[in-house]
Amino acid sequence: MEVIGSLARRGFRRFVLANYQADPAHVRAMAEAKRALTRGDRRLRILFAGFSPEARSRAAMLDPRVLRQSLCPNPKGEWHAGELETALVLARRPDLVRRAAARRLPPVWVDFRAALRKGARRFEEIAPGGPGYLGWPAAARAATAKRALALRGRLMAREIIRALGPAARTPSARGRSGLRSGGE
Repeated sequence: MEVIGSLARRGFRRFVLANYQADPAHVRAMAEAKRALTRGDRRLRILFAGFSPEARSRAAMLDPRVLRQSLCPNPKGEWHAGELETALVLARRPDLVRRAAARRLPPVWVDFRAALRKGARRFEEIAPGGPGYLGWPAAARAATAKRALALRGRLMAREIIRALGPAARTPSARGRSGLRSGGE
């Protein structure tokens, strides 16, 4: 909030916050921050890309085309440290994945959405006594993460451009492009 508030005081009005964390408390905190910031300045536009308190902004994260990138038979059952999260680490920091151990991990399918609806707020409440992951990390491949991230990035960019609309145009005397510099 402090960063956005500081930039807003300097004239910036449109912000896009990217988020890859789906934890319910984190998403609620994002909604509260947006409410607090826009309450003080109605001219501010704060959008979310990725997991968001706004359903339409979550679309890129849960799009069926992204889920189809998965190699596991139950992509909707993937969540914490499952195939996609393990694949992301394989794509960016393969040295952090103990591949031999990951290949031996059996799938763990838990209806985490139902647990969240019933009020679960911590992983221990979602999968009590579980091994610490949901999904099938053994199916993880770096190529899967690269395809899924590229697709999510395109979907998020499309949503951001749609939500923000065209850039404000000003007389060409302000610069070659005619786009206003500074605050946006």
